Amino acid sequence: MRGIGSIKDLKVSNRGSSRRVTDLEIIGTEGTAHIRGGRIRSALGLKDQLFVVDREFDMDGKVKSFTFTGRGFGHGVGMCQVGAFGLAQAGYTYQQILRAYYTGIELSSLY
Repeated sequence: MRGIGSIKDLKVSNRGSSRRVTDLEIIGTEGTAHIRGGRIRSALGLKDQLFVVDREFDMDGKVKSFTFTGRGFGHGVGMCQVGAFGLAQAGYTYQQILRAYYTGIELSSLY
């Protein structure tokens, strides 16, 4: 990023209700900046904003590298189509699949 110098550290400043990162602070040698919302994923080249950041340090205690470990894919607000398809192939009924993604629901016929 321009204006902050070399990156010294990254900190997750905020996570949304789905635990996805909504605010990433970039700490540089000359200042700090924030990346927010959907820009985080594209800026880091990740498939989703549900991740943790691990650091590797050098002998002086400075961050040498970052490792991003993903914890999921998608938007985090509903049913994963790929996961639902996998459950269907494993023999789950549509009722079982719906209950796996949406807890505390009641299924009923409207016709």
